[in-house]
Amino acid sequence: MGIARLGRVLGASLAGGLLSALLSGCYSLAAAIQDPPQPPGTPQVVTDGHLVGTWRDEAGGSITFAADGAFTATKICGEFLDWTGNGPGREDSRRKSGDGSWETMVWTPSGESTPRTEMTIQFSNSDMSGEYETGGTSRSPKLWTYIGELDDYNLCTLSR
Repeated sequence: MGIARLGRVLGASLAGGLLSALLSGCYSLAAAIQDPPQPPGTPQVVTDGHLVGTWRDEAGGSITFAADGAFTATKICGEFLDWTGNGPGREDSRRKSGDGSWETMVWTPSGESTPRTEMTIQFSNSDMSGEYETGGTSRSPKLWTYIGELDDYNLCTLSR
């Protein structure tokens, strides 16, 4: 009788430990599978005239857009691509300073009905460029881009 009881106690302990480990594993998996950070607000169509001025990121970097299509950046966040046209470009998410030109394009992604403005900046005297999408609200637009892989959960957001 003692051995049978010992078997039931050990069986219950083993089942409890297995259940605990299973639940712990599910929690860890759920914590690891997260949605990437969401862009601010909703996609926006922003005119070039409304983009003119100084925009700042969360860490104090800034970029100033001039009406003539020029910009000056100081330690701006972003996902930048150095592409000479030969093979894949080199991605760089380090903060950038410099000047160059900017342009916008309004487009609607396939399968969506909401148009948005996308801005491309091109640094002078290099093949380095970056792209930002517009979001936020019509009264308070934002420029944003993901930095690195989506799994990195980094979002660069610029505000006026």
